[in-house]
Amino acid sequence: MEIKEYLRILGRYWWVIVVLALIGGGIGWATWQFGTREYQSTSTLFVATQNGTTVTEAYQNNLFSTDRANSYASLATSEQVAARAADQLKGSITPDDLRGKITAVAAPKTVLFTVSVTDADPAQAQTYANAVTDQLVGLIGELETSRRGGTPAAGAVVVDEANYPVKPVGMGMPIRVAVGAAGGVLLGILAAILVGVLDRRVRGREPVADSTDSAVIGGLPADPSRSKVAVVDLDRDGLYAERLRELRTNLRFARLSDAPEPPKVIAVTSPSSGEGRTTLAIDLAAALAEAGRSVVLVDGDFRGSALAERLSLNGPMKESAAARGLSTTIAGESTIVEAVISDVPLGHHRISLLPTGPIPARPGELWANDRASDLLDELGDTFDYVIVDTPPLGQYNDGALVAALSDGALLLARIRRTTSAKLRRGVQTLHAANAILIGTVATFEPGHRRQLNAPKSSAPKAAPPASSAEGDGDAPTEGLVGSSQQAASRHGSD
Repeated sequence: MEIKEYLRILGRYWWVIVVLALIGGGIGWATWQFGTREYQSTSTLFVATQNGTTVTEAYQNNLFSTDRANSYASLATSEQVAARAADQLKGSITPDDLRGKITAVAAPKTVLFTVSVTDADPAQAQTYANAVTDQLVGLIGELETSRRGGTPAAGAVVVDEANYPVKPVGMGMPIRVAVGAAGGVLLGILAAILVGVLDRRVRGREPVADSTDSAVIGGLPADPSRSKVAVVDLDRDGLYAERLRELRTNLRFARLSDAPEPPKVIAVTSPSSGEGRTTLAIDLAAALAEAGRSVVLVDGDFRGSALAERLSLNGPMKESAAARGLSTTIAGESTIVEAVISDVPLGHHRISLLPTGPIPARPGELWANDRASDLLDELGDTFDYVIVDTPPLGQYNDGALVAALSDGALLLARIRRTTSAKLRRGVQTLHAANAILIGTVATFEPGHRRQLNAPKSSAPKAAPPASSAEGDGDAPTEGLVGSSQQAASRHGSD
């Protein structure tokens, strides 16, 4: 990954860093507020030796004293000193506990060393330090006397008696909070990078294009009002309707390899469920009908048929959809004329609908039937556009079969949900079936404030042109592919 990708991840998960920094600072404050505070009392001792009569003797005595300072410092933490000090304290603390509280350090290149005792009670720390110092001086005298006999060559003299500590040892509250916050920031950065690396959901059109190695020919914003209606209201000047018309325009001017004309039979598919296939199929059919095109919407999802229910068919239309449809036509039990339901209202326009019809016991075998290809060819000859809603590619192979029988497929990618791995597998599935990928469509794009319920334009709306071979007057939308236009929240589901 490049540096800009890491920066993008940190920008996306900045809140994780902030939260962990606050938690770390809070932990630092809690350790100061509720933790046990230790006080340290320290005494300073001087190593005294005999004076030399010459410069050489004085130098040797100084080296001797320095060595003795290190030895005496080590002796201060011995069991003997701790046991004697505990006896002096009348058994108020055990020798082992007292020994664990003692530290002694010799000052570098000097004959001084310090003895410190730490305790939660500052008065007790001072008492313990004085007892340890007294017993250390006594023990040193005994050892030096017994070693040489007569006058000892060296000894320890107390320079500063143990002080009464007024401040606890260790870091203060500001430092603890700062260290905790710094640790939280570091942990937050690591957590953000880890989550960002593991989270492979696409978050914009550029990752969608990179994952599929194809053009993003459209993007539909997330719109909260879309899920409340059966079809998009194209009479409103909303961003969703605008982006839908851009997709319609790009489809009209799309040129596939070895195809002299733009695709007419279009399969709408996606890597997984919940990415907006059925919603896009309905809205795209409405947009094409708005342009004066004759459109038939085919419910090719035998696994989860939803078009008849979403379009709220009733009366004779509902009965017809239940009795016959795509399944009976492929099986040869009905003709296309009998199965297609004409004049289905779709907003302010009308389209034709070919429902699934009765679902057979083995729905996967229908699209493998030779009649399926003839059916789509006949629909393509009869209507200007054939929009086929299909099952998700990741669950069933039907979508790839429909795409192979069609002029091409639109592959949907839901922003912040579809992963790049699923997109790549979807493209591989289409290629394995020799299907043509027209392009990808990003759905549920977030972040834009313009909504479907924008104020209606006061300008008079022109009537849709009649269907003709000359086209609907649309021109390619400049800069649509890779555009970063986005909308505010989610719209309908599959």
